[in-house]
Amino acid sequence: MARRRRRSLGYQPTILRRTPTLVYVVLALLCVGGLFYSKQNLVKTISGRVVDAYSGAPLPGVDVVLTNDKGLARTAGLPLTLKISTDNAGLFEFNQASDKYSLSAQFNNYRPFNLQQSGVFSSELKLVPTLLRGNIKDDAGQPLGHAAVTLSSKIGPAKTVESGIDGGFSFSNAPDNGNISARSPGYRANSINFDKTVQVELSLQSFKVKAAYVAPDTLAGPGNLVSVLNTLAPTSLTAIVVDLKDESGKVLYNSKVAQAAGALAGNDKRIPDLAALLKTLKDRKLYTIARIVCFQDPVLTDLKPEWTLKNRTTGKAWTDSGGYNWINPYNQEAWKYYLDLATEAAQAGFDEIDFDGLHFPVLGSLRDIDYGRASDAASRTEAITAFLNQARQRFTPLGVYSSVTVFGSALIEGGDLGIGMDIVAMAPQVDYISPLIYPVEWEPGAFGIDQPASKPYDLVKQSMLSARSRLADRLQQVRPWLQDFSRNTVTFGEAQVRDEIRAVEEFQTKNSAGWILYNPASHYTIAAIPGKS
Repeated sequence: MARRRRRSLGYQPTILRRTPTLVYVVLALLCVGGLFYSKQNLVKTISGRVVDAYSGAPLPGVDVVLTNDKGLARTAGLPLTLKISTDNAGLFEFNQASDKYSLSAQFNNYRPFNLQQSGVFSSELKLVPTLLRGNIKDDAGQPLGHAAVTLSSKIGPAKTVESGIDGGFSFSNAPDNGNISARSPGYRANSINFDKTVQVELSLQSFKVKAAYVAPDTLAGPGNLVSVLNTLAPTSLTAIVVDLKDESGKVLYNSKVAQAAGALAGNDKRIPDLAALLKTLKDRKLYTIARIVCFQDPVLTDLKPEWTLKNRTTGKAWTDSGGYNWINPYNQEAWKYYLDLATEAAQAGFDEIDFDGLHFPVLGSLRDIDYGRASDAASRTEAITAFLNQARQRFTPLGVYSSVTVFGSALIEGGDLGIGMDIVAMAPQVDYISPLIYPVEWEPGAFGIDQPASKPYDLVKQSMLSARSRLADRLQQVRPWLQDFSRNTVTFGEAQVRDEIRAVEEFQTKNSAGWILYNPASHYTIAAIPGKS
């Protein structure tokens, strides 16, 4: 039997040592305190102010949103987003922000604002206004309503609004800077540049167009224009009308429009230098009107037979009683040609573009016309007004006026006259309507006048009365063509021309449209035209 070994007297059992509870408590407190201190160090107070970027004025009631950094917000137990509105002084404060955060602000008529920050605890938020207001006044300081007001800038397309009865206008989403232009019938166009502002004022000077037509051969011949202008200089005439495209289809200047290359007139009719012509007229402070004839176009119909009106029986080009071919007025590709010519003229510096011949065929076997679609009064009127609307959209950003020449009968007959010439529908699309009121053109008995050609005052007066009846509050847009030429046995001289002008001006105020004298040879009855005031 084995002996059990006796333990040595020197052996001592291990004594378990217990850490006092107090030590654990202290350590725990230290940890909690550290965490508390760390969290507190991560929580910031952010304050700031919201102001108008242009004026520096405080903006109350602005919604400001703070977005904390996700990681820091999780560590510190902070909400990810907080929202508050500025007080009456434009001030805001967030007391639960992390060291990294973003601020955003939204306010009516101001651009949205966003700001990323780190280690910055006070910020000024400058909101850029986007609402631009203004007023249009006349030269007497009175509000001018129904003016076309255009904002243009390097950013985005131009925008146009109409001033209210009080002359006021506004543009939302306006850029920092740009140009405001305005025009209204009976006034000169005007413009003003703006830069970091929310309010502009613009004044238009009243202006009556008293014009004379200058024939193409006068413009083409060296020295002829200056001679005519010198003759007209003592009169009160303020404007000149020139042809850029006439009834023959010829383009009378060196146009860069593609289709015009095959339509240029000969040198005896062509303006040699359009820029020089405009400079001559502008140097004399004359308002310039470019006349462009549409649709009756025997040149373009040869160049573009697919745009030409067809005879429904033969399938060939339809011809009117004068032997002319016509462009289909429904064809919008053809519209572009005429509008490109007009835009070129506007960009060259003309103050106004006058469209003549803007109607469907008048003479000939109209029932034989194949328009390629159904044609009625509504569709004809829609086509003509749509053309004018496109022209207006092109010209408005350029500050250029538009007008349309119409038959005198359009003043007394309702509807579209069977040719799309409805002046009530046209008027809102143009600045001026120019009826041809040549007494020699009216049949005996017109307006109850036995011989209209011998009574120009009565004929023109009755025409203006009809215009007022048809167009009501748009009478200021009516600017008639008046006769200053003799025909056959009808002699027109000083008394007759003076009577025409007197009849028109009895219906017009200082900001009315005015009148245009026509003589095919540019020879005018100077004694009949009022002198400079």
